[in-house]
Amino acid sequence: MKIILCVISLTILFSGCVPKVTTSNTIKDTKIDDELIKDLNEFSSNDIELKNSWWKDFNDKQLNILIEDAIKNAPSLKQLEAKYQKANNIIKAKKSSNLPNVNFESQATRQRFSENYIFPEPLSGNYYNLYQTGLNLQYDFDFWNQRASLIKASKNEALAQDALIKVKQLAISTSTSKLYISWNFKIEKLKKLSTLKKLIYEKHHILNELYNMGLSNKEKVNESNYLIEKINQDILNVNEEIENIKNSIAVIAGLLPSQINKLENPSISNEYKISIPKDIHLNIVSHLPEVAVQKYLLASKEQYIENAKSKFYPNIRLSGLLHFTSFPFSQLLKESSFDPEAGVAFSLPIFDAKRRESNLNTKVNDYNAQVYAYNETIIKAVNNIVTTLKKIQLNKSQEKSEKIVISNKNKNKNIEKRVYELGIKNKINFINKNIELEEEKIKEIALQDKKFQLHIDLIEALGGGYKNKAKDVLSSK
Repeated sequence: MKIILCVISLTILFSGCVPKVTTSNTIKDTKIDDELIKDLNEFSSNDIELKNSWWKDFNDKQLNILIEDAIKNAPSLKQLEAKYQKANNIIKAKKSSNLPNVNFESQATRQRFSENYIFPEPLSGNYYNLYQTGLNLQYDFDFWNQRASLIKASKNEALAQDALIKVKQLAISTSTSKLYISWNFKIEKLKKLSTLKKLIYEKHHILNELYNMGLSNKEKVNESNYLIEKINQDILNVNEEIENIKNSIAVIAGLLPSQINKLENPSISNEYKISIPKDIHLNIVSHLPEVAVQKYLLASKEQYIENAKSKFYPNIRLSGLLHFTSFPFSQLLKESSFDPEAGVAFSLPIFDAKRRESNLNTKVNDYNAQVYAYNETIIKAVNNIVTTLKKIQLNKSQEKSEKIVISNKNKNKNIEKRVYELGIKNKINFINKNIELEEEKIKEIALQDKKFQLHIDLIEALGGGYKNKAKDVLSSK
């Protein structure tokens, strides 16, 4: 009969009933690859691979130092690194629960023993000192992965923090590069504006002479004055933009004003070639740190579901006491005072007003919300890549068109120069054609700046050389 009762008890204890739950599905990586192939077949690419230090290809030592220092010292990154260390410490704390708990206990009490209880004479009715010391041992088995699931969840949260650091590093490197390159082309624009200013001043001087000789009207001289003031304002505006760029670089890189003032003008290499990596559609998900963040968080949420399920199953606990107990202190550590104790306990919640079920449903809701966040990140990333590539193609067409315009403007300038040299017309028309040519060259500089900005956008969209080397952390659905 005792054996039957024991078997029945064990059957009940190990037959936890978990409610059925439904979870949402993530977008498959193969679907992403197929989607990208549809849009990217028209883009030519080179047999290259993005490097982690991609900015070094701009061949500017100052830019290299700025980015490398920012990645090491930026306050925003230091915050994330501190959170990553915290996540690792949480893992260590949760792993420690896999080992038995051992506590040392020691106490001394003075007590009057009741005359109307179980204590015989001479205890009853008298005061005595009681001394106890020893070790308290306790260990909970983890048959249902209650602890293991929490450890896995913490590991994935730490990996998400690490990937978030990569996201921030990429944001810092791309933002700094874009600002620095914009600064580079602002300097080029200033040079063209300076040339344009000289031409406008020369034209103004000629118009003044013609006006003094009665060969021109005051309206043309006033218009020339307006153009001089306008070009001066344009130069001031560009200088202000450069200062704003420097300020933005300082904020991103964590530099003080005295440090930013020491920076020299950029010297981006003219030999830099913009290229698109070959087969960029392949396994794109593993190259995007922002996707890795969502993926690890999703894996963490999955483990929290497993943890919630484990609470429907029984728990087995071993406990033990290695104690010494004695009334006289002098006898405390004697063999006769040794009173060890060992026990095993089984527990299974029967009624908890659906507390465990509510907890499980909450974890499932968290998981489903994270699935949607993961899918949203994927969709945004894919659209960002395709949109950026299309913008690069449009920029190429604009540059090609601008080169044709500049070529024609240059031809017109040469014609006017020849006419002026033959004495057929005065120099005004020749200067006007020069001004038109320089204005088009300023437009070309803006397009070149945009080309570099778009390429850095593409680098960021492709993950900036990031590779997620960890194994797939999502369970197959």
